[in-house]
Amino acid sequence: MKNPRIMQDVLRHVGFSRRDVTRWLPAAGLALAAMPMGHRGARADGKPVVFEWSGYELPEFHPAYLAKHGESPDFAFFAGQDEAFNKINAGFAADLVHPCASQAWKWRDAGFLKPIDTARLSNWADVWPTLQTMPGVVSPDGNDVVLVPFDWGNTSFCYRSDLVDITPETESWTAIIDPKYAGKISVDETEDNFRGVALAIGVKDVTAMTPDDLQRVKAALLEQKKIVRFYWESATDLANAMASGEILVASCWNETSATLKKQGIPVQLANPKEGVITWVCGLVHCTKGSADEALVYDFIDAFLDPEAGRYLIDEYGYGHGNHKSFALVSPERLAELGISNPDEMISRSILSGGGQDFDSMMKIITEVQAGS
Repeated sequence: MKNPRIMQDVLRHVGFSRRDVTRWLPAAGLALAAMPMGHRGARADGKPVVFEWSGYELPEFHPAYLAKHGESPDFAFFAGQDEAFNKINAGFAADLVHPCASQAWKWRDAGFLKPIDTARLSNWADVWPTLQTMPGVVSPDGNDVVLVPFDWGNTSFCYRSDLVDITPETESWTAIIDPKYAGKISVDETEDNFRGVALAIGVKDVTAMTPDDLQRVKAALLEQKKIVRFYWESATDLANAMASGEILVASCWNETSATLKKQGIPVQLANPKEGVITWVCGLVHCTKGSADEALVYDFIDAFLDPEAGRYLIDEYGYGHGNHKSFALVSPERLAELGISNPDEMISRSILSGGGQDFDSMMKIITEVQAGS
């Protein structure tokens, strides 16, 4: 099977997430790029180039754009945000890119982002107010919107409620560093686990950690490493390990508990007392592009359309930037995904908007994995 689009569909149907798919495809030797990655001159047709995660090029994510213009923009794909940043830095001329708010500061500081004129977006008024003003979406001075929030999801921890003594009343991030679960814990090697551990040891603001905070978390991560059975990369591998009882406590996304509950496995997605971490990603208007701005804004607006959001929620299991999208999804599906009350979910979230401590976190994560 050599068609990446077909393979993506197959992988999703057997339980792979978007993040699993983008990790798996390059390893399988399948091309993620739909067009050359070299420098691109001005286009005579003014057609936008959208630099995307594989899977977001589907017409279901921009039906309003198709209805208005009759064809999709051009797409190129990346498997990770560092790859996307490096290719833009090397001169690839995309008009729109889909990074996350946690790294938007890096794109802004490099001079790659144009401010977004939200008055040109008919759906902007329906974006969750909290997302409209979060760090990474707006510039540090609060004057400019630099990222249009499209997809969001939650990072918490899951536990086998039949095999551990955790209850909804005692849920705390301390579970992922608790020696009593040694050899039965799995976490990911990302900033999400870093912030989870920070919350577990009492860091007051995990979105703006001090140098002392960072070193305290590093020490805790080194202790956590001693009791972790494995660091998971695939949500599917994690779900299988929890289903078998190999893992009892794990950092996770909404989809893990939803998948296991479908199988009748008693797994609980925690609502820890310290808060849930919410990641937010979206579109940025890149300074490297040269497309017709009217087409660029039409595409951004189409991404925010409630119908695009319905597809995102129903098929990918992520939250959408437009609050109206949720009314288009069945209450049963929202309950299955753990987002029956998105207002309440967002209000108790710790929004992962990133900041200058992001590179410091990544450096420490690398050092911990190296044992230094």
